[in-house]
Amino acid sequence: MELQLESLKYQDLAVQSVVKLFEGTEKNTFDNACFEGIRSNFSKLTRDEIETNIKNILTENGINEVVAKLSNDKDICVEMETGTGKTLVYVKTIYELFKHHGFTKFIILVPSVAIRQNIIGTFKSFDKQLESIYGFKPNAFEYDSKKLQKVTQFIEDQHPQVMIMTLASFNSEDKILNQAQREDLFNNIPFIEAIGKCNPIIIMDEPQEGMDTENSIKQIAKLNPLFKIRYSATHKVVKNLLYRLTPYDSYKDGLVKKIEVLTVTEKNDEATLKIELSDIQFGKGDPKVKLKAWHLNNSTNKIEFKVTGWLNQNDNLGIKTNNPSYLNYTISNINKSLKTGKWTVKFSNGTEILEKQIAGSLENIWALQIEWLIHRHFTKSQKLESKGIKCLSLVFIDRVSNYMGETPIIKNLFVDKYKAIYPDYNEGRLPTNEHIQSIQGYYFAQKASGEFADNEGGVKEQSKIYELILKGKEELLTLSNPVQFVFSHSALGVGWDNPNVFNIATLNNSYSEIKKRQEIGRGLRICVNQEGKRVYDALDVSDEERINQLTVIPNETYETFVTQYQEEIKSVYGTENAGAGMTHTHKGVPADEVKFKRNPSVEMDKAFRKYWMALARKTEYTISFNEDDLITQASELISKITIPDFVIEASSFLINAITEDGKEDSFQGSENIKQKSFFTPLDLIEELSENTGVSYTTLFKIMQRLTNLNEMVKNPPRFVHEASAIIRNVELDEMIRGLDYQITGESYPFNFEDFVKNVSSKGYVETPNKGVFDKMLVDSDVERNFSLDADTDAEVVCFLKLPNFYKISTPIGNYEPDFGLIMKRKNLRDGNENEFYFVIETKGTNDINDKKALTESEVYKIRCAMKHFEKLGLEVQYKAPVKEYKYFKTEADKTINTFI
Repeated sequence: MELQLESLKYQDLAVQSVVKLFEGTEKNTFDNACFEGIRSNFSKLTRDEIETNIKNILTENGINEVVAKLSNDKDICVEMETGTGKTLVYVKTIYELFKHHGFTKFIILVPSVAIRQNIIGTFKSFDKQLESIYGFKPNAFEYDSKKLQKVTQFIEDQHPQVMIMTLASFNSEDKILNQAQREDLFNNIPFIEAIGKCNPIIIMDEPQEGMDTENSIKQIAKLNPLFKIRYSATHKVVKNLLYRLTPYDSYKDGLVKKIEVLTVTEKNDEATLKIELSDIQFGKGDPKVKLKAWHLNNSTNKIEFKVTGWLNQNDNLGIKTNNPSYLNYTISNINKSLKTGKWTVKFSNGTEILEKQIAGSLENIWALQIEWLIHRHFTKSQKLESKGIKCLSLVFIDRVSNYMGETPIIKNLFVDKYKAIYPDYNEGRLPTNEHIQSIQGYYFAQKASGEFADNEGGVKEQSKIYELILKGKEELLTLSNPVQFVFSHSALGVGWDNPNVFNIATLNNSYSEIKKRQEIGRGLRICVNQEGKRVYDALDVSDEERINQLTVIPNETYETFVTQYQEEIKSVYGTENAGAGMTHTHKGVPADEVKFKRNPSVEMDKAFRKYWMALARKTEYTISFNEDDLITQASELISKITIPDFVIEASSFLINAITEDGKEDSFQGSENIKQKSFFTPLDLIEELSENTGVSYTTLFKIMQRLTNLNEMVKNPPRFVHEASAIIRNVELDEMIRGLDYQITGESYPFNFEDFVKNVSSKGYVETPNKGVFDKMLVDSDVERNFSLDADTDAEVVCFLKLPNFYKISTPIGNYEPDFGLIMKRKNLRDGNENEFYFVIETKGTNDINDKKALTESEVYKIRCAMKHFEKLGLEVQYKAPVKEYKYFKTEADKTINTFI
């Protein structure tokens, strides 16, 4: 098969953007570009002339000069989304630069073997077709330190020369190109110096992969380039950006495949006791870690898989997460491995977790990922083969031993699943072992000893597979070649792609470190048929008829995958004001000193003193409790608990469009697969007593009445947590029912003088009109807005944030209400003005039953406070919770109207 060269407008535009950079230069010839036997690139364009050309190109391409980041450096950038033919663009650019300007010396710098082979493959695939168009064929070759005669030819020859090399070829003084003491020097000078005399145009493929380090910049400078041209989809360094093809444009215009993200994730897996290492802090003192684990939150009745605070050696995870299931997990060691360079956390029970290691039942998840990959592969193959299109699927793994080792779990899973699924798509026939072996190809590093390694070096040891996957792209595309599934280490993730990759699965032990744009980029290209022609979909094609659709099956949730993808897009294409709403608090700088002054109004002082006398009276409480009611209510409610099965959910989302604001997607469907869970033994009564404070005897009576103990077996930690929450709620309801406050006869002092406080501008608000003080301390936006609205209300006499010494005792801790406020209202009957006293508790809701906005303890403290203020009498009215001043005013009006 021979891939067919296409004339694509966007590629031609990218090519001409570079060619026009040198507009006005004298065309290179033997007479003006050859000196002392060296043929060089030659241009007399001044910096001003080049800048003028750049600005003209930017205008034509609609790129703002600020976005382009104009620079005097001899650098230009071409940005093209992965899968849109970046390599072919700069290959064609080389032809055009020779045609228009006579430039003959080009060096293509690459960061990896995979990219180097992709470039060689592109030259070979299109050399005949390009020669028929341009009438010549450049001498394109890989740099090899054992074949220096090719370097000599590069330096001397009048014919276009393209040398493809890695930075490692010349990035240190001991490299052959840099050596000054050799018998085979070029004209008695080091080869690097002779190459520099050629003034080559340097094409940097994926320059973000190590080409902008201090040493790399220094070594590239020795090549004395006429210009450097950077090609990437994800530039880190941008200089003179001449052309940009964004993901948004390529997706919108159908230049790449549409994307389906099919995720496989665990649900209801609280009993799995999974733990992940989220962060490490090291340097001064002993290292600390943050772990992700199941937390029991008694106030919200939730079990959440979230990150802990910083933990040290000897910390107990059960205590830190309030989860008794982890009580035998005490950190015994935090260490960085000398072999792998990764951090590990060891626990006293022998458990060990590694940096970036995924928690959960990996084998179950991998099995389902492989199952869905095979289903998608067969479904697409049946549709594509009739159109002469071969379907390829790519599987990324990060441990070669999982596929090539003594116990190749991933390979075994693949074989088992393939055998099980194959008959469904092949009229019930079973595949032979030879067939299953033939459809698998792999690309892994192999040492001289024959062992496989988790890195990219040494791939040429696998000559047949290496030639097929990295060099033989066309052969891999033929229907006659049996390979359909390519298994690779993540090293293949940058630089290699194939237009007929329709499915990508990531089966890693750890979360993928490959950028999402690179990960999906291995399969974004528009597919080709058996004639080597690209087969495009119409822009309005239906989902059922669409050919070019890439299915990605990542080792994370859809939300995580897409969020990371969008963050990558935003980091590159974000606008100048994208971060305008951000704030930065520097912990080391003290807040400013602010003085709070009493309002001098005599009328306000008089009203406030009278209000304080009513409010300041202290109370104490007593509780009467009915144990039988607790047992009856708790057992009835606990018996209604249903525990969802531990499942793995497979979900599919089709990304319909990548818009300038993000992505638009549609949910395609989901399936749940039930799993078995394994958990540590629990002392049910002990845990319930620890969580609720209820006696063993009472708990035994509750348990004896339960009718759903089968639910407990499904997931004991979750059952205990839900039962604990129910018992606490019933306990507190009974407590509130039997709660009674008595006035003690004591009062809080009237202690309100001017004061000074260290507080930032966000910690207070100006209240010059109705505030007892000219400023009001606030802890939230809700308090800030309430204060501002109250300060402008004509009916308010005065108000203040109640001092922190004003506390109301409750059975679950002291409670401090937010605001005290006095309103005045004229009685329409007698014309007298009356004052009304209020205490307000501001929250993010107006509904006391809003469990999303209020914690369990907040609700019960409010309910206790209601009883406290009832005891103080009708003189002080308590309003809680209150989200905005408008709502408070409505409630206050209702109260006032009952009195006037």
